[in-house]
Amino acid sequence: MALSSLIHALFELESYAIARLVPKADKSPVVLLLAPFIEVDYECLLDVQIPFTEDVRSYKFAPLDRVVTISGKEIKEHRNLPNDDLKSAMSDYVDRMDLSTFGRDDEGSDISIERKNAADSVCCRNPSEYMPMTDTFSPVLHRIDQAVRWRAVHPTEPIPPPYEILTRYSQPPPDLVSQSKRRLEKLMAVADVKKGMTLRSMVFWILPAHLDTVPPKVQGRRRNRNEVKPLSGLNIEALLGGDKKKTRISPSNAIPDFRQMINNSDSIDAIREIAQQLGAVIEARIKDSFGDIGYARALEEIGVMREELIDLEEPEMYNDFAKALKRKLLSEQLGGNRKDFWWEFRKSKLGLIDATEDEAKAVCQDPAIRRLLRSCH
Repeated sequence: MALSSLIHALFELESYAIARLVPKADKSPVVLLLAPFIEVDYECLLDVQIPFTEDVRSYKFAPLDRVVTISGKEIKEHRNLPNDDLKSAMSDYVDRMDLSTFGRDDEGSDISIERKNAADSVCCRNPSEYMPMTDTFSPVLHRIDQAVRWRAVHPTEPIPPPYEILTRYSQPPPDLVSQSKRRLEKLMAVADVKKGMTLRSMVFWILPAHLDTVPPKVQGRRRNRNEVKPLSGLNIEALLGGDKKKTRISPSNAIPDFRQMINNSDSIDAIREIAQQLGAVIEARIKDSFGDIGYARALEEIGVMREELIDLEEPEMYNDFAKALKRKLLSEQLGGNRKDFWWEFRKSKLGLIDATEDEAKAVCQDPAIRRLLRSCH
């Protein structure tokens, strides 16, 4: 009765409830949004998990409706921006490919309309949605169920093809495609679509011609990331605001800031300072985490640090950070008992960089050879 009263109260007030749920012991809590749902035979609360503040990611992207130059001037007419003709052609094509009214229901009747040359049978059933949710099934689940049932009855015969209802919506309706063919051709003409090169020919064409454009400091430190100048000639970093050099890593945008500062660094000391800044952000995230809410984000940042320092052939910086992090975790210096984070750390395979990673980027255990390798860089 209490649950029913709550459901009816929320339904009558057109309101939702917010609940805090702990799934099991020693698990972090989740916040749920409860929506009332009432039918003739039953009533219930539908729950939807909502994120915490720590789960929200903020990303900055360049605007799509205008081009901003390096000087800050906004350009609204550019070859990378759609013009009115392109917008109109795209709108017509999308309208022609609309599936919301392409289906037909079971009501109405079939009539015959006499035309000049022939009598065509025209369906006058009412338009309806072509792909209703009630007729949409999971191909994976039902295909597995079909295979299991068939094999149980026919142990030696080959499995038949999937049911037509499972593959019906994998391709657009042929009639709809034929109806929209002229719109598509017009769209391709307005957009000036041309057949491009294959990936193999493009790779062999780009690499020899643009190896000289790689900045010397990047080419000397990164073996697997040769920067290729775009064929358009645009300065992508400038368009995205990358010309403004950052000096501090923001905790709310740590990974993009770290990568941007690493790309702009020109010395080993600068790289070490940037790695230490990200390490401080990671430690603060672990320390301030409520349960294991912030662990996923911290592990993601650690993985990015590990990848970047391997590419920079500076694995010792990461190894020093990993050793210090383990020492602080086991000594409970990061907000109490955080040994569960160290278990997640090991499970994510973010351990020390050793000789199994890459011989050119590995950390040799012999101090004499390690000093020799440092002198060779």
